[in-house]
Amino acid sequence: MIQRIQTLYLLAATALMAITFFAPLMSFHLMDEVSTLYAYKLVDAAGQATCTPWHFSVLVGLTTILPFLIIFRYKNRLSQIRFCVVEVVLLVGLLVVGGLYCYRFYDLFTEQIATLANPELFAVGYKMTLLCPVAALLFVWLASRAIFRDEMLVRAADRIR
Repeated sequence: MIQRIQTLYLLAATALMAITFFAPLMSFHLMDEVSTLYAYKLVDAAGQATCTPWHFSVLVGLTTILPFLIIFRYKNRLSQIRFCVVEVVLLVGLLVVGGLYCYRFYDLFTEQIATLANPELFAVGYKMTLLCPVAALLFVWLASRAIFRDEMLVRAADRIR
């Protein structure tokens, strides 16, 4: 199980999505206050969670757990391929929802800027964590290709017998 390359790809996808869940995605600097955006909450400068978007955190949680569960379906490669397709669809949906999520909070802070006399006091810090779902998408796609190659190899060996 662990010696297969697709297992390593799926473990990498799981690790990347776990990083996405726990690490900050963006930071908003408004005057002297810094608000940090996580997958499961928005933390203001005082350290209080101001918003908890449950739909986004559930989607990130699903895309974190599913690749790890796919690893243990190694006896049924066709179901592994199907679950990889489901994971790819979930990751694409996560990218769309994540983009809307980040835009929503960016828009929320730009509304606060309109009330300021000096709008240059606002800055947005994008974190490298935003690229983790894209890399996880690549790893899941590579895993599904490797699983498919294994299935074709097994079918070819059965045909020879």
